[in-house]
Amino acid sequence: MADPRKTMRCVTGDEERTVREIVNKHLIDCTIAGATELGCTGASFVALGVGMWAAEMAELDGKATAQFLRALADMVEPGRSREEKQEAEARRQQAVKRLLAAVDLMMNDAEGQA
Repeated sequence: MADPRKTMRCVTGDEERTVREIVNKHLIDCTIAGATELGCTGASFVALGVGMWAAEMAELDGKATAQFLRALADMVEPGRSREEKQEAEARRQQAVKRLLAAVDLMMNDAEGQA
């Protein structure tokens, strides 16, 4: 399992394209394997996984998880203007920062010992 305490990588340009290709490959491979094992469609497998992921993230910080999901919804909703999508991306980034802070706190051995 990857170490959640490692720094978050923010990439742009060619490196972003490479990272997206790697992530996409692993997600597609996982979806194919999971859907095959469960005997369901890839879309069903992904929907199930997103729901499970949201519940896991909500345990860390429910409000930040809700803000993250709302921002994603605004980013993909048809008819949203470019400005609205940019504002949603800014909200998404803030929610991610809150979620990462929650992970840091959870991973801190001194949690609750002050």
